[in-house]
Amino acid sequence: MDWLQIASAFGVGALVVKVLDIVWLQKAMRNSERAKWLREKRLAAYSDLTKEILSLGQCSNVRENAFDGYALASEAILLVENEKLAFEIEHFFTMVSNLYKEAIRDDKDPSKKSEGHLEGAYELVFKESRRLVKELRKSLHKI
Repeated sequence: MDWLQIASAFGVGALVVKVLDIVWLQKAMRNSERAKWLREKRLAAYSDLTKEILSLGQCSNVRENAFDGYALASEAILLVENEKLAFEIEHFFTMVSNLYKEAIRDDKDPSKKSEGHLEGAYELVFKESRRLVKELRKSLHKI
């Protein structure tokens, strides 16, 4: 066998390997880096959101104004893939704000709800908070 043929075979082999590297390996690495970046962003956003959800808005005092809750949840809402979950997160802060406004209403106010009604509403918001955290955890582990 001629040395020139062997050298050219190695050259063609190196060229094929480089083409595979450019076409396939680089794309796989980009996808892996994107998934890692997304996982890290979601972890940070979901962690902040989960603190608020589990504290029912008390951690950052967003319970007084639903819009503060929306602002806090905005990054997580952008990162979540499930449209329904994004809506439910937004709705949760509306529920917390409404519950808080009702709870601090003056006892003399005739439109104030009864203690039993408020306890039922609190229980509903509490259960929703736990369900949302469970859904966020699923979303985070899906990647």
